[in-house]
Amino acid sequence: MEASIIKIGNSKGLIIPQKMLNALGKENKVTIEAREGGLFISPIDKTRNGWAESFKNATCDQESSEDLFVEIENDFDKEEWTW
Repeated sequence: MEASIIKIGNSKGLIIPQKMLNALGKENKVTIEAREGGLFISPIDKTRNGWAESFKNATCDQESSEDLFVEIENDFDKEEWTW
């Protein structure tokens, strides 16, 4: 499919036909990558792919989740708090 690059203010733009927009899905944001021979446009995936693994890696130096709260007492805990 042929398309024209047009002037938009100080920039240039490309009109993407509706058929191709439908193929991208309903997302309003895309990434554009310069690849050999052209541009690659893909929708930005808004899901949290990999977030659980990233969180696990961020806390991987801990023995267990219980170790996260060891020795974090403050003066209130030591003197004023009654159990």
